[in-house]
Amino acid sequence: MIKTLVFFATYNEAGNIKPLISSLENTAPESDILVVDDNSSDGTADIILGMNRPNVTLLQRKGKLGLGTAHLLALSYAKEHGYDVIITMDGDLSHDPAYIPSLLDRLEAGADLVIGSRYMPGGGCDYTGYRLYVSQLANVAARSLLGLKLHEFTTSYRAFRVSELKRLNFAALLVGGYSFFLTTMVEASVRGLKIQEAPIQFRERGYGTSKLPPMEIFRGMANLLRLAAKKATGQLARSPVAKVSGCPNCGNTFSFISNEDVGTCVQCGFRSK
Repeated sequence: MIKTLVFFATYNEAGNIKPLISSLENTAPESDILVVDDNSSDGTADIILGMNRPNVTLLQRKGKLGLGTAHLLALSYAKEHGYDVIITMDGDLSHDPAYIPSLLDRLEAGADLVIGSRYMPGGGCDYTGYRLYVSQLANVAARSLLGLKLHEFTTSYRAFRVSELKRLNFAALLVGGYSFFLTTMVEASVRGLKIQEAPIQFRERGYGTSKLPPMEIFRGMANLLRLAAKKATGQLARSPVAKVSGCPNCGNTFSFISNEDVGTCVQCGFRSK
């Protein structure tokens, strides 16, 4: 049996956490669930602990350390604990667990990374107006500037073959906010991972409000231009793969990402120089 981990990050998702975990248990009953919570003030972590599910692991961080580092912590966790597959998704009910089987099917067919795509044929997005326009424009720009024949670069709904994560340079993925998702696609491409897409319908979030700051749009475009330049010169492919080890500050055994003399802990935020 394939050992599968489903991961999502939370910050103030108290209204979404119970239905999401219940839906995952119905759709992927053999999978384990990992949640990384960034000190939610609405009791999200307490709700998870109160559910007392043996298949759910909660990693709590002391503050908002960012969505990208939460995902890196989850990828490192999957490697450390011997999982074959990790599926990442949003924690706000915008990603329907019903699509998990189609992601897994493509991994079993030979892909190393499968993206749940809103914009490929068969996919869809509940966004309207300005949000839909910005989202579509960002993905069209990424496809054009990066030269990658993909329709979706910015979603977190993905399935990874864990054995191939060792090829990724986690230090290159230490970027702020939602830029992590685009950067991961570029890193996977230059490292030779086989990437496929599977159509999904992206839903409006359940309870709560969007956490995407307007400034993040500009940061994302700047990151896209930076990645396009580095990819064109071959700089990304030449970068050595970072080491993942124990943190000298918090003691987590798989959260310290270091490259040469610089390191960052994606559990506690400690940085060495």
